[in-house]
Amino acid sequence: MSVDPWGKLAHKAAPGFGRMELLLSRLGHPEEGLPVIQVAGSHGKSSVVAFLEAVFQAAGLRVGVCGSPDLPEPGEAVRLQGQPVPSFALTSLLSRALEPWEGLVFGPGKPTVHEALMAVALAHFVQAQTDIVILEASTGQRWDPTNFVRPWLTLLTCLAAGEHTARLAWEAVPLARPGVPLLSTAAEVEALEALARASQRNGAALALVDPADVELLELRWERAVWRSRSDPLALGAFETRFVGPYQAPNLALVCGALAELCGGLPLSSAAMRAGFAQAQLPRRFELVHTQPWIVVDAAQDEAAAQALRNSLNHLPPLSGRKTLVLVHPEESLAQDMEALLRDAFSEVWRPQPGEFPSHLPRVLRRLSEEDFLMIVGPHPVLREVTGAIREMG
Repeated sequence: MSVDPWGKLAHKAAPGFGRMELLLSRLGHPEEGLPVIQVAGSHGKSSVVAFLEAVFQAAGLRVGVCGSPDLPEPGEAVRLQGQPVPSFALTSLLSRALEPWEGLVFGPGKPTVHEALMAVALAHFVQAQTDIVILEASTGQRWDPTNFVRPWLTLLTCLAAGEHTARLAWEAVPLARPGVPLLSTAAEVEALEALARASQRNGAALALVDPADVELLELRWERAVWRSRSDPLALGAFETRFVGPYQAPNLALVCGALAELCGGLPLSSAAMRAGFAQAQLPRRFELVHTQPWIVVDAAQDEAAAQALRNSLNHLPPLSGRKTLVLVHPEESLAQDMEALLRDAFSEVWRPQPGEFPSHLPRVLRRLSEEDFLMIVGPHPVLREVTGAIREMG
């Protein structure tokens, strides 16, 4: 019986890029010459990736994405043309990268899942003749594997405010690479000062994007309508699917990135409009059913809950009962999130992550056509719940 190579990998490892360097060398250095966009930050990375991916696809580009590795199957984090890359393709490349295993164990050490996933994703994208690659970084990790690659463009979403801001600013410094444009919507003073110093020292081109540049004009159950005040892409009002108003800073960063890339990529106004309208953001203020109206969101901290609370104020009016199901493994944090959200709902239920999916049919049977159900929880729970809702119709 063959050994699963993913089972050999570490979840944590000592700081350094030695493991990435060895993995990529065994795969023929696929990172060299690949046009890469790196997306980093505390909140909004996956949304920025999804918007860019959809625009590039609408423009006719062959696009590859390597996202967060925190999914049941490693291949779910790697997409080509919007579709997950088959696990067997990545596993075959990983087996090649890990042999001989002793060279890793007694050299730089066991690679992490994220390191291995990114290395084999890059190799697969080279084989598939991908036009553009988007890499999603981890949060707050100076030695994140995406920092090993020299990108065309680096995007930094907002950094979490609070006592760890200084540490996060220090972690963001490696994003300032010589000659690489660095666009950011970060507004934290410590982060901006650290980035400015690093950019000046390294010769990076730091450009700050106003997170309030994009504003929501209208939110309907079918669509959201937006406008960029500076309008660098000359789009005027443009549409997305039903998404939360908290996506405005992410859309501002995407518009800034597309303006930066327009000279080197065939990005027409029609393609950008189509991409924005088609982008899917699973489990991020996602409408999964109408009449009754069911929305799911993966908010898991107070900042995300506050953004969600602001989004609820923009919902189209409904006459039915409003129910919040808040699923969170940490009792104290769940209480804080409930305090922010409670006044927007008629009733609140806080089940444990493992028990809620089995109670879902009973919850759904109680809903009338005009009722609104908001389910907030971690991605694995929401993935199971949304699948069940769609199967039930």
